[in-house]
Amino acid sequence: MMILSIALLCSQSASLASAGSLLRAGTHKHKGRGTVAEKRAALRRTENGMAAEIREDREEENRQEQMPVMGMATVTGSSLPTPLDAHSPESIANVGDYAIEMPTPAPAAFNGEYCKGGACQYRVAPPPPLPPTPIPMLPPPLPVGGNPLSGKEFCRGLTCIGGMGVPGSGAAALFVGNCVRLYQDIAGGMIGDDSSRTVVEAYQSFEKVCRLRVGPLEVGACPGYAFTVMGAESPKVNSPTVGGAPEVCTDTYWWLQGFYQAEIDLKFTKESLPKGSSFLSTDGATATDALNLFGTGGVGPSTPRGLKWREWVFKHHKNAYASPLVPQQLAEDGGIATAFVQMDSQAPKEPTTPKPPIPGADADADTPRGLPKYSQNPPCAIKDKHNVPQSATKYQIAPGAPDGYSYGPTEVDGDLFNYCANQFSEIMMGFAQTADVTIQMTKDWCAWQASVSSWVGKQDEFGHPDWDHRTCTNMQVFMSFVLRDDLADKKGGLGAQQICKKVFLTIGGVHRTESIVDDAWVLQSTRAAPVGGFGAPPGADKGMADLMKHAQEFAAKIFGNMRKQKAGFEALNNAKMDASAFDANTVAMPDPGPPAPDLPDSNDAPGAALLSMNYPEPEPPAPDAAETDAAETQADNELDGDTACALLSLSHERVRQSKRVVLPILDGLKSFGTGS
Repeated sequence: MMILSIALLCSQSASLASAGSLLRAGTHKHKGRGTVAEKRAALRRTENGMAAEIREDREEENRQEQMPVMGMATVTGSSLPTPLDAHSPESIANVGDYAIEMPTPAPAAFNGEYCKGGACQYRVAPPPPLPPTPIPMLPPPLPVGGNPLSGKEFCRGLTCIGGMGVPGSGAAALFVGNCVRLYQDIAGGMIGDDSSRTVVEAYQSFEKVCRLRVGPLEVGACPGYAFTVMGAESPKVNSPTVGGAPEVCTDTYWWLQGFYQAEIDLKFTKESLPKGSSFLSTDGATATDALNLFGTGGVGPSTPRGLKWREWVFKHHKNAYASPLVPQQLAEDGGIATAFVQMDSQAPKEPTTPKPPIPGADADADTPRGLPKYSQNPPCAIKDKHNVPQSATKYQIAPGAPDGYSYGPTEVDGDLFNYCANQFSEIMMGFAQTADVTIQMTKDWCAWQASVSSWVGKQDEFGHPDWDHRTCTNMQVFMSFVLRDDLADKKGGLGAQQICKKVFLTIGGVHRTESIVDDAWVLQSTRAAPVGGFGAPPGADKGMADLMKHAQEFAAKIFGNMRKQKAGFEALNNAKMDASAFDANTVAMPDPGPPAPDLPDSNDAPGAALLSMNYPEPEPPAPDAAETDAAETQADNELDGDTACALLSLSHERVRQSKRVVLPILDGLKSFGTGS
């Protein structure tokens, strides 16, 4: 109603203004013209028009007052429903009291600081503030030290439990950082949600990363590389989620460490092989040779170690391994042995009738050209000089690409492949085994060697006391990953050569997976030749060299203690054997030498000598020089009985002191000749 009234007032004002303008126009038009009667007539016409307009306005107001009141608000208690547009943002009632705050004025230039002098020309005003942008959703930052436990207080000792602080690994932090970059920055995030990601989605995520980081000729191998992530996350197959990118990368790193350690312990690298002339001994090996210096007994089912392993299995795990549906014995090279068919090549052959020549053809003897008159396969006189050693021989375990240029065939060194075949022939006791039995036998073989705790009384150093339960678990995980495609087959047996082919093909793919992660910050070229493959990795891998160095140092320490224990026991046992073989009756006495002279008898001595020994006379005062010379002269010229008794007394005293002879002291004199 108020709005309508305002509109009517505006229209009335406009009409009055228009009428006034017309009146003024007419006045100006006839100014100075016409009569007084005309002016009066015009004035009356104007007044009549204005009165008519006023009457019309009043009638319009009366009509509006008679109309019902209609507004946007509803009367309290009214039964009329609320219009739907009242609840919409466009409703006038909702924006009637709308107010907006005034924006904050921009800060003063240079923070309001006054400047004076020539240096003011170098002041630069800060750029205007940017419009507000939405906060990007970034992945959670990596914890300090590479793992959540490195930020807690460290714990050390047997009382530590899971969840306490442990120091982080620099190598692990570097690997996880590169891996997270591949997932988050290169691939744009992992497939699936962090709260419900499965092993299959983790596999697909790395396959997506691989296709973006390798050349076009190597894209076909990405599904094989992604199996590494599947193997790392396989323990979480029944978990609600495998976690986000940091968790998946951490699991992959530690799984790779266990895989590489098993690769070294099983000697599937070129550096861990013996350098001697034979795999069955360590003769000719030097101190720089790797792990084959530790442990003797050879490798193979018929070696001393192989026979000891078979004896242990028959004693502790007899009938514990299910044999395949068709048992097959392995040959010396690790392959399936063929049937023994007797071939008599020296037996005389029955003469065969030659075929008649075709019509019009000459016989061979009548042919001008005739048959060759020389031996087409002569014996080679220098055959021994061209004997290629196994170290220089290559075995092809997989063909190359069908197009002939994408990638070449996969080859393995001959000595490395032969050692692998002999070792698995020993583990499988010379017979083909199923995949799951081979995995279990590998773990039991490791446990048997790790159980050796002493070499006392043994000639050979069987076993590996440097191995523990973690080593055997790594071997079990290693073989499970290698034979993952054959676990469902419970009837078919695998030979040692078949297993070794799978081993080296798997090792190459795992090492290539790690190299993709390590090159996360390296620009990739789509025109370069493919660098991947499924063969044996090169020996210049620094990580593998470090693991081998640590394993060798630890093994040297353990083997050194075991050898000292054996040497100490043997030394003690030899000493005991020498003591038990001692016979006192056979000991020769030393030569006593000439007999000692008899002691003097007092019966032979005069009485004056006995008196001089028991009661020596006091010395007289010293005489003058003249008297002394006269006495010496007289003593030299006279040798009576008293002088002889004095000499006898002196010799008797010296004998008593040397032989510790105790002479009794007489309290009184006895008759001469009664003895001592």
